[in-house]
Amino acid sequence: MRSRASASSGEPWYRLGVGSTVLGLLRNPVGLTILLSLTILAVLPLGAPPAQTALVVGSCVTAAGIAVFWDLLSLPARIRRVTGQLGLVHHPPRGRVQRLRCSSWHQVTRHHARLTWRLPPGVTLSDVVDRQEAIEQATDSEIVCWVEHRRLVMEVLRAPIPDHVPFSSFYEATPPPGRLVLGLGQSHRGRLWVDLATLPHLLVGGMTGGGKSVFLTQALTYLVLTHRPDQLHLVCVDLKGGIELDAFSDIPHSVEEVVTSVDGAARALGSIRGEVDRRLQALRNAGVRDIDAWAEPGRPPWPRILVVVDELAELTVRELGAAPAAVAAQKAATGRLAEIARLGRAVGIHLILCTQRPDAEAVPGQLKANLAGTVAFRVRSEVNSHILLESDRAALLPHHPGRAIWAHERLEEFQAIHLTADEAQRFLAVRAQELSGGGPVVVTPGPLDTSLNSGSISGRSEFPGIESTPWGPPDTGETEGAR
Repeated sequence: MRSRASASSGEPWYRLGVGSTVLGLLRNPVGLTILLSLTILAVLPLGAPPAQTALVVGSCVTAAGIAVFWDLLSLPARIRRVTGQLGLVHHPPRGRVQRLRCSSWHQVTRHHARLTWRLPPGVTLSDVVDRQEAIEQATDSEIVCWVEHRRLVMEVLRAPIPDHVPFSSFYEATPPPGRLVLGLGQSHRGRLWVDLATLPHLLVGGMTGGGKSVFLTQALTYLVLTHRPDQLHLVCVDLKGGIELDAFSDIPHSVEEVVTSVDGAARALGSIRGEVDRRLQALRNAGVRDIDAWAEPGRPPWPRILVVVDELAELTVRELGAAPAAVAAQKAATGRLAEIARLGRAVGIHLILCTQRPDAEAVPGQLKANLAGTVAFRVRSEVNSHILLESDRAALLPHHPGRAIWAHERLEEFQAIHLTADEAQRFLAVRAQELSGGGPVVVTPGPLDTSLNSGSISGRSEFPGIESTPWGPPDTGETEGAR
């Protein structure tokens, strides 16, 4: 039977008076626990032994503590509270406001949790993604969201980002499998790695003093330490004067001195563009798709070629005056760079392009479209950040050298690996001594990769066919016959 008040208001009896209070307690974990605890204490006999009373009271207090933690202090409770404050709720015409409900919580590691949520009516994945940055700031974490079986799956990454990531300590860990793996830094996920063989090109941008040069130095140093000269060739173009990359001029991996002029860059990139055509023709003649398939039947493997350009803007938008030859060299270099970015992956030729002027002119669209990965250090304006990331996050980074955003499949903030110039020179000197036969490496941060090739390490002088081509062994007789 319904009361007069409930009949006149149209509300069911359990939403009024005692019924409403009881229903609220049943829907609230803390209230439900308190209600059950009071019930248990009420039925406890007055003459019960002290030990039994203490056990019952302790159990009730423990249960209440667990309920309080789950409802107020746990990660799902914090996210549920934040999403409610951000408006990710459903307001029905009558009744209580409906919020996100956590249906499962799986702790993958100490700093990695996976939560599954039931979304309230009218709230979609795009609504959550639009407020993702606010959720991350409120929970001091990074989240990844997707929908699976009509549930919102949320990965929450909460490893602290350090202020400093030393080179040696980072590379003490075993790297993931890959052909051209290098470390980026430390993120909320933990150690951040990338394989250039699958990426295959990288854009690095940010203002002066943000950490670009240090990042580039550590990346090249690690690749030199973990690959032999017959596995990796370096072509360095430093249009800021050759200072930053000069340490890599004398190592056996470099096929020539650091290029410091636009004319030299046009010549070097033209040579690499010719090597792209040579390798593509060899792949077609052999009937294989890429560099990995080329080496499988026992053919001489090709070394991977890494082209590094520091200050891309000097190559793409620098004013060279009215000299026709200089302007032609600049256009040729830019065009060849775009072609290498488009065709280089299959033949094992990769790019790392750096700029402190990340605008639309310095990074042309046809080139940017083929640069799958971006490392964005702090930039001056949101416009520069949008060009690099299609987001303003690079402009909002803290004023801390080495802090950057990694953009590939998603955006991820991290602290880049730090390596001083003196430390890099020491590593490279030890490595050069080993390659020249002067003794074993004394300091090497990671395991030497010997999976790509076989044979002795001897430097440039023993590369087969080095006089005819700087990029590796010439085509086999089978390929020549096919031609």
